[in-house]
Amino acid sequence: MQVKFTVYGLIALLLLLTGAGWWLVNGGASLPGESVADQGREHWEHAKLDEFKYNSNPPTSGPHDPDWIRPGIYGTPQDKYKLIHSLEHGYVVVHYNCALPISNFEFLISKVNAHEDEGDLDGDSTPSATFKADCSLAQVLADWGKKMELKKLIVQVNPTVDKPIVLVAWGRILKMDSFDEKLAEKFVKAFRNKGPEATME
Repeated sequence: MQVKFTVYGLIALLLLLTGAGWWLVNGGASLPGESVADQGREHWEHAKLDEFKYNSNPPTSGPHDPDWIRPGIYGTPQDKYKLIHSLEHGYVVVHYNCALPISNFEFLISKVNAHEDEGDLDGDSTPSATFKADCSLAQVLADWGKKMELKKLIVQVNPTVDKPIVLVAWGRILKMDSFDEKLAEKFVKAFRNKGPEATME
């Protein structure tokens, strides 16, 4: 009888340790950003999409256009319904709003000045990547996007967001008052290629 209880006790302990180990590896480290309820992934026509009420700005899921936006750096706002489709494919989209104040402005200016000293303001950016001269944030995010290799990554201006920088993935959003490069990289690493539709882009 004693042996039976010892075996059950060891099995219970092993299960407990396995669960604790899994939690430490997968759940213990908190994921960046906030979870947003999934609103589905159907393809709709634009007229119908305009009537839909999304639960976040920018949207992180929901009905969307049958086409999607490709990776790149865009100095003009892209179609939000196509961006949702990109999220479905596992993209991360970085939205920025130059009209809002950013708390680490001096840091951004120093990054842009360092970049200008290198003499490569144009780089290999997406052809549509033209930025307002007074928006240092745009240049910093463009440089950061290139550093992140732009695989399933879109950086775009978006005057409708309520924070200077907003990162979104399928069902996830991270809003920033200042550019935290490490946190942004953590978000991309956690959610890039994690959309509900696996694609080989």
